[in-house]
Parts: sequence; structure tokens; C-alpha cells
Amino acid sequence: MNRASGAGLSLCQTLFYQGGKTMFRPVAQIPLDYSVFKDKNSVFAWAPSGAILFGNGCVARTGQELKRLGVSRVVVVSDQGLVKAGIVQKVLDALEQAGVTYQLYDQCEADPSVETVEAIAALAKDADLLVGVGGGSSIDPAKAAAILVTNGGSIRDYQGCDKFSKAPLPLVAIPTAAGTGTETTPFAVITDRQRAWKMPIGGTGIMPALVIADPELTYSLPPHITAATGMDALTHAIEAYTSRCTEPISDALAIQAIKLLAKAIRPAVFRGDIDRDARYDMMMGSMLAGYAFTSASLGISHCMAHPLGAMYHVPHGVGNAICLPVVMEFNMGAWPERYADIAPFFGEDVSGLSVLDGARKGVECVYRLVEDLPIQPLEHWGVTLQSLDQLADEAMKGGDRPNNARMTTKEDFIRLYTKALTLKKQG
Repeated sequence: MNRASGAGLSLCQTLFYQGGKTMFRPVAQIPLDYSVFKDKNSVFAWAPSGAILFGNGCVARTGQELKRLGVSRVVVVSDQGLVKAGIVQKVLDALEQAGVTYQLYDQCEADPSVETVEAIAALAKDADLLVGVGGGSSIDPAKAAAILVTNGGSIRDYQGCDKFSKAPLPLVAIPTAAGTGTETTPFAVITDRQRAWKMPIGGTGIMPALVIADPELTYSLPPHITAATGMDALTHAIEAYTSRCTEPISDALAIQAIKLLAKAIRPAVFRGDIDRDARYDMMMGSMLAGYAFTSASLGISHCMAHPLGAMYHVPHGVGNAICLPVVMEFNMGAWPERYADIAPFFGEDVSGLSVLDGARKGVECVYRLVEDLPIQPLEHWGVTLQSLDQLADEAMKGGDRPNNARMTTKEDFIRLYTKALTLKKQG
């Protein structure tokens, strides 16, 4: 398989279907575009990922799809939890049936580290592509390892956006939770333990060449994980819709994602695999939200959640769930029209209300949702009032802060964290 390279505008590999056959094609790897206030007088870039295979049971087609690509050797990246749950074996069985040789790396941790990326890259040096099975903890280090295989060096060299010049090794993403959206995005977040910092890495070249999204893989998720991942997806959708970097394509995707997730999260959490329609909508909503924030970026919920994860190991979805309504309340005065749009997506009637009152109703919908869900409070993870100054310092470094609807100071972050600490959850 050829690996294209170059500087500036370069080529990466994606997939397309022609005459019933699947094959790679080169696509432009354009710089990520986070200019604010896009309007009809400006030019913006849109860079979707590769092909998508979506539907119940589609993971069984993994091997045959890769075989059509001419792929013979892959490295499968996942974690012990998914191995024990039997989900990884479904992928391995599909590969074996198609005659695709594989090596398995199954030691990914909740916050994937620099060391994990290096181990995957070493294993994949002779592979045709990587197959990430899981959520961000598996797919993100696979993305980062794909950079190292073709570019070399340390993954720390690629912190930021568009820091690599050679097209990464192609990646197939198989999400097992409806939340991170990493299967559709040009981002990976890797934990640098030396700095206690979650390191963002971005570039359209690490977007998966193929996404195999099978809602059935989420059926066995316990309620607390379904809740956390669902709130992660909802945060992506709402922050993309209220970002200063919005544009028409991201708006359309974010709106549909919010509508799907607002109705699906509660039944998916409380009825599990009984409500298969909810699981389907959760997976679709997560994927659409991922596409939306790929272009529109995010906001300060993520700036707050990242240091919570790095310093206190708060799961990313839990951090976003706790921070999102607090941030929405802080932001709503900056763009009340957008926040007022959110309430009807939850089925609320805002007719006769002022725009600001409608915005408040949208915020209340999210507060109530978080109250209903099995989300642990921040104090459960060891976060205290004494933690907030350092957390605020780290949140100020967040790359999404300039794109937030409202400008934010360190003092604002301290107040926001203080309020987030008051959201007490049970079990």
C-alpha cells in the first residue's frame, strides 16, 4: 500500500465504493480551520472522514471489507475490558474468516498514554493498517500511533494541529460506545504522564479511512457508562452548535445530533438493550456530533473536563456531564438565540417566551437530564475547593477556549468549577 507524503496540503488515504468494489483513494489533507464567525463573506474548509458502514450487525463485515481493500496484515488496538466482554473477538473472528492476519494490542488504558502509543507504533511498523476497537481510549492511541509509523519521532512532537508532514498509516475505527465521536474526528487526546497533561493532536490525516459503526456493540454497556458517553456526545453537539466557529454544515449535523441524543439518552440508560432504537439513535447522534465539532470546534466544557481527567482521573464523559449545564448557563447570555433553540429539541414548548427565557429553558433541560442520570459527583473523584486554582490554570490552556461563545478568565473558571462541585449525584 502506498503512503503519500508532502508538506502543506498533502494527501491521505480514504475509501470509496465503485461498482460494488471497495478501494483506497487519495484525498486532500487540508489544514484544520477554526476561524471564528464564519459568514457568507468568508471561506471555510470542510474535511469529512472516509467511508462509513453503519447498522446493526455490520461488524461481521469487517474482514470482508478489509480483504476487498487488499489488506493482509493489521494491528487491532483495544483494551482488556472489551476483550473480556467478547466484543474484540467478534472483530477477530471476522478477520480470520476473511483470511486477514492480525496482531492484537489489548493494553489500552482509560487515559491513553504516550507509552501506549509508542507500543502500538512498534507493533504496527509492518502493518497495512490499524483497527481501533473501542472508544477514545483505543481509537485515539491508534490514531497517534498511525502518525508515528510513517513520521517517526516522539508523539510529543505532534502536539497541536497539522504537525505531521507524511500521511499516517490508514485506520479503521470500530466504536463500541456512543459518545466520544473519535471515529469521525481528526483529533486524538493522549496523556503525557510526565506533565500530567492531556495532549491534543490534530490533523485531517488521522481521520479514519473507514468507520464500522454497529449499534449492537453498545448493548452490553452498563448504565453509568452509557450515561457518561451519551453526555459526552451531547456536549459535543451543543458546544459545536454554540461555538464561535459554526457554519451551515456543522449546524445541520449538530442540530440533528442534539435531537437524537436528547430523546435517546434516558431510554438507553434505563432500558439498556431492550430499547434498541435508542441505542441506534445514540450511535448515530454520537457520530453526527463528531462530524459537527470537527468543523465547529468545542467550548469550555472541554477545557474544564480535560484537567479533571488528567489530574483526578475523572472519566471524560463524567467531566463533561457535570460541566456542560454550568457552562451553558454561563454562556447563554452571549448567544441566547442558539441556547433557546435547544429546549424544543428536548420537546419543550418555548412559544410565548422571550429569547432569554427560552435559553434558560434549554439550560434547565440539560440540568434535569444530568440530575436524572447515574453520574458521580466531582467530589467522588477527589476534587475539592482547594483543587480549583490549579484546575483553572490548566483550563485556561485549553485550545477550545477562544472558540467558546463567551470569553473566559481564570476567575470565571474558578467560579464554574465551584458551581460544578455543588452538583451532587448519587451512585
